[in-house]
Amino acid sequence: MRQHILYLDMYSRGMNKIFVWLRITVIMCAVLLLSSCQQRATPRPDGYFRIEPYPASYTPYRLGTITLHVNDSAQCVVAKGGEQRGAHWLNVVYPRYHATIYLSYIPLEGDIERLMGESIDLVYRQNVITEQVEAVAYEDVERGLYATLYSLSPESATPLQFIATDSVAYLLRGALYFDAPVKTDSVAPSLHYIEADIMQMVESITPITR
Repeated sequence: MRQHILYLDMYSRGMNKIFVWLRITVIMCAVLLLSSCQQRATPRPDGYFRIEPYPASYTPYRLGTITLHVNDSAQCVVAKGGEQRGAHWLNVVYPRYHATIYLSYIPLEGDIERLMGESIDLVYRQNVITEQVEAVAYEDVERGLYATLYSLSPESATPLQFIATDSVAYLLRGALYFDAPVKTDSVAPSLHYIEADIMQMVESITPITR
């Protein structure tokens, strides 16, 4: 009888161990299932608001001895730039893009080489990475118009600049600035729209005939 009781006791202990291991196994499986069902957080790129372009309608604006087309939705602000005789300065402000094109009209007095050298040097001095400057030339031989559009590195304060001249009477410089430091991806649409306006400006330059 005692031997039978001993067997029962050993049997009950063995069953308890089995139940304990089964309980542990069930708990571990439940933990694994729950952890595998949880979504892992993955970094996502920043989202930006959609920027609608201004209508592509333009009006001629006088600057020195020339006229050029300015987007009707932009605001033209005449600025004072210095004491140089015959020079004119105009700020073309884009409120929706938080950007401004600064235009400088400089009359030529036989010093085109010096002014061109200074203008080109200014472009590269404002660029962060010199190797990333892209220059696109434009010319209209019949009208005697020669221009270059410069695309600077994304880290530059002014990502777009241009120089236009007739090599005789004037030199026009333009530089695009944003109101605050911005990320390249966030301003890419604005850059695209303003670049189209700049090309419209350049192609529309017309001397004023008196």
